[in-house]
Amino acid sequence: MSSEPQIGTAPSPAPSLVDIERGAARYLFAIAVLSRSGTGRVTTGELHEHLGVAQPSVSGMVSKLDDRGLVDYERYQGVTLTDRGEALARQVGWRLCVVSTFFDSELDTTLDDRVAFDIGFVLPERGVRRLRELVGSACLGRCPEANGEAERCVA
Repeated sequence: MSSEPQIGTAPSPAPSLVDIERGAARYLFAIAVLSRSGTGRVTTGELHEHLGVAQPSVSGMVSKLDDRGLVDYERYQGVTLTDRGEALARQVGWRLCVVSTFFDSELDTTLDDRVAFDIGFVLPERGVRRLRELVGSACLGRCPEANGEAERCVA
């Protein structure tokens, strides 16, 4: 081990869904969706309404996500995603989109968002990619960056 001081820092690895729990992923995705339809900052009240959870639960989770560097939270100002949080929200959105599209187009079954989210979250990435291959068509445009346009839905 060198006694020389380290200059700079090594780039952090790309965030992965295996690094977070389902509840945290749900919040990150909700923040991504809500921030695109408003000012960019999402209030805890908006999250409370969107997710249907108690206000103290929202405050607690937002605080935890802030501590983990996934969101930037300013009391009374709201929350925004950090780059790491945004990357995770994109992964969650893509998975939700692929699962929803697969069930809709291949099985002629419309899934509730919560069910599609849960399936997409627990499937290994290889499984989600395989579903995407089986669909062979554009997603339904559910990814946050797609803004409802199926062609913009990407992995």
